[in-house]
Amino acid sequence: MKNNRMIVTVVALLAICAFSVVMVVAGQPVAAVTALIPSVALGVQQIVQAGTGGAESRRERTAAQVPDREEEPRG
Repeated sequence: MKNNRMIVTVVALLAICAFSVVMVVAGQPVAAVTALIPSVALGVQQIVQAGTGGAESRRERTAAQVPDREEEPRG
């Protein structure tokens, strides 16, 4: 499973690099390309997490760490 995640991450990073090169060759200023990199990287991170189930295990850990509280009557 970890190998699959590594492969997806490397492919995504190569796609970001290729996307950046294409934008520069197409005449976009470098500042525009660098401004898009964080948002594209965030999207790649979310895709990798969704594909590997990282968010689900995190939710289970969080739910296990938070103790149940009884609600107090109001008023």
